[in-house]
Order: sequence, then C-alpha cells, then structure tokens
Amino acid sequence: MALKGLRDFVKFDAREFLAGKQLLLMQESEWKDFNSGKVIGAKLKATIWTDDTKYKKDETSNEGSELDIKIPGLMAEEVNRNNRGFIRLKNPTGVVYGDYQNDLSLKADGFDYIKEKGGEN
Repeated sequence: MALKGLRDFVKFDAREFLAGKQLLLMQESEWKDFNSGKVIGAKLKATIWTDDTKYKKDETSNEGSELDIKIPGLMAEEVNRNNRGFIRLKNPTGVVYGDYQNDLSLKADGFDYIKEKGGEN
C-alpha cells in the first residue's frame, strides 16, 4: 500500500543548493495565477553559470542548467532588460517534485545584481 502525505516531510534547502552557484539572469516574464489569470509576480529564467556546490557524487554538476524563479509582487517590466548579469536571490525557497524527484520549483522574495567574481548565491 502506498503511503500518502510523505512529501509534507521532505525538506529542500534552497540556500544550500544555491551555495557555490553563479546565476546568470536570462529572461523575465509575467507570473500569472493559474485559476484567475491575474498577474501575481514575475518569473525569472536564470542559467547556472558555474556550479562549485559539493554533491555526494563528485561528477555531479548542474552547470549550464536553467532555473525558473518565481518572485511574488515583482512586475516583469520593473526588471531592467539592459542590465543582464549575475543575480543573488533573496530568501530563496524550493520544492522538489516530479516522478523522479528531479524538478525544482524556486521562489524568492527578490534578487540583487552582483559582480561576476565572488558572486555565489
């Protein structure tokens, strides 16, 4: 028999996952509520530019992977499209999901632009 509600006890540490990574902002768009269609924030697309995170397996790396980050209350048009660069997320949280637990939903309170060198999250 399959148990129910197990995901409620699985915790994902977004800060630890993002440690050692540089995120390059690539795109922003409106984040709309699925049911109402109302704009509730912005979705950022970022590329993991470097990944120096220590994983259990040495050969593991997410360098080059894309992340979608939802930021409630931020309007996409407020993001300076001419200021593409590295970003650091404010108070990131995440949920792992999917059949193989290899998908990630990230949210943050906001972001800051940072310098390329030493700009890990």
